[in-house]
Amino acid sequence: MKKNILDSPTAFSKDDIIRIINGLPLAVVVIDKDRKLVLANKMASMFVNKEGDLLVGQVVGAAFGCIHHKDVPEGCGFGKECLKCKLQITVNDTLENDSGSFMVETTMAFNSIGRRHLRITTQPVELQKGKAVLLSIEDITQAKKYEHAKIEKEKLTAVIRTAGAICHEINQPLMAISGFSELLIDDVRHGQIQEENVKEIRDQAERLSQITNKLMVITQYKTKKYLRSEILDLDAASSNVAPGINPKEENK
Repeated sequence: MKKNILDSPTAFSKDDIIRIINGLPLAVVVIDKDRKLVLANKMASMFVNKEGDLLVGQVVGAAFGCIHHKDVPEGCGFGKECLKCKLQITVNDTLENDSGSFMVETTMAFNSIGRRHLRITTQPVELQKGKAVLLSIEDITQAKKYEHAKIEKEKLTAVIRTAGAICHEINQPLMAISGFSELLIDDVRHGQIQEENVKEIRDQAERLSQITNKLMVITQYKTKKYLRSEILDLDAASSNVAPGINPKEENK
């Protein structure tokens, strides 16, 4: 049965590898058992802004310009940060176990292009001179920035809706408190105090307390229509509706 390159190491000539990887839209290099680059495609050169000849023959970190490759005299692979480097760990694992890794995400900092978010894939291959690793690198920095911006926008939307809900819910009892306070002031001026007005002020103050309690125990994100937008539905989002209180009646 014919072997599949994805199932087991397959022997290729240097020309075969160059022809294959130069047609790929990702940065692709071939790394030998000493972790040195033996081949690099055009996209790899563009990724680090170096000529291909300057990449070949160097260990991975030095070739790509990792900011940590000179941390110790021994060079790339021996520093403290190297022990945590996902790229190095993934390449070493592929060399040792003849098993590829698929779409491993990591972050690296380079001298020429700064910090980048990468997605790396490795595949064991066997060159005429022995074992090697086919490494592809996808720069997903912009995608990560877009994802982060999207999350921040969603957070801002949630905050705006929450703030709208707070204003909407609190304004109603505040208006009642303000109105009944004015009535009470008038009553005092005329030497009268109406018990009903005082009780209404107390009830509205208690309602404010219930609203703040709901805000403290929100368990889910539910919204409701308000004017031309949406706001957080405190009753639906909160698990702290007081016993005996009908939320719909409370908001009347």
